[in-house]
Amino acid sequence: MNKQSPTIIGEWADPYLLKDGDDYYLYPTKDSQGWQYEKFHVFHSKDLVNWDGSYLALDLNDVGWAKTCAWAPGVNKYKNKYYMYFSAEAQIGVAVSDSPLGPFKDLLGKPLLTKNEYDCQSIDADLFVDEDGQPYLLWGQGKCWIAPLNDDMVSFKSKPLQLSEQLYANRGKDSNIFDTSVYNEGPHMQKINGTYLLTWSNYDTRDPRYQICFATSNHIYGPYQMPEDNRVTQASETYFGTGHASMAEYQGDWYLCYHRLIDPATTVLRETCISRIEFIENKPIVDVDRWK
Repeated sequence: MNKQSPTIIGEWADPYLLKDGDDYYLYPTKDSQGWQYEKFHVFHSKDLVNWDGSYLALDLNDVGWAKTCAWAPGVNKYKNKYYMYFSAEAQIGVAVSDSPLGPFKDLLGKPLLTKNEYDCQSIDADLFVDEDGQPYLLWGQGKCWIAPLNDDMVSFKSKPLQLSEQLYANRGKDSNIFDTSVYNEGPHMQKINGTYLLTWSNYDTRDPRYQICFATSNHIYGPYQMPEDNRVTQASETYFGTGHASMAEYQGDWYLCYHRLIDPATTVLRETCISRIEFIENKPIVDVDRWK
């Protein structure tokens, strides 16, 4: 087994990994001091090891309602178009492209979700398309929301549901308390062998305890259940702050794409990694010290 190295060279965070046929596309945040960067980039691979790019996916200079803090894009394919839900100045917008490499164009000319709408920070959008073709949007720091999207991809079919209430209930917490040890940010949904797998990050991205947690359900809206130890990214003596993840299948195995702190003693800047997920008694486990 090989020691884990960054997947892409440089300071990249909040990675969103998209599988499209035999191709893989990686959409990260370009990390910077103060997290003020204004562009979104995309990388391309056939094997999750060798990546070409970066390619410019979206420039906030072409977006009329925000100019900085380009964070945490979530991208998926729906009816032969590619939709990017992106965070900018603590609001969520939506852009569309005919190609996963972009360029993406702002669809609304305004935020889809404004600052603190739904009583949480409007960041970290995740676009999940179920097996029946229904798209869902997940988002939120402090609270995790989910809503089914109409075909226009900019309106909700029904009222959003707060999934994080179920997570707090499982831990005996008051769902109105902002408890980052239970849920903080970065929701991501996958369906594996008929089971919905919801992952998220707890604590703060600058906290060495930042890690990926999970819960599972037989229904998209829950109820979601989790074991007492629901960590996905396992403790390490070398790497810290392993969080904000997405995942994709490759040759029958599932892989987690996440970021980690480059040096928690000196900087809050991060780098992106990919590790194989082991399913032990149906629990997803990632050894962040190893690639495979």
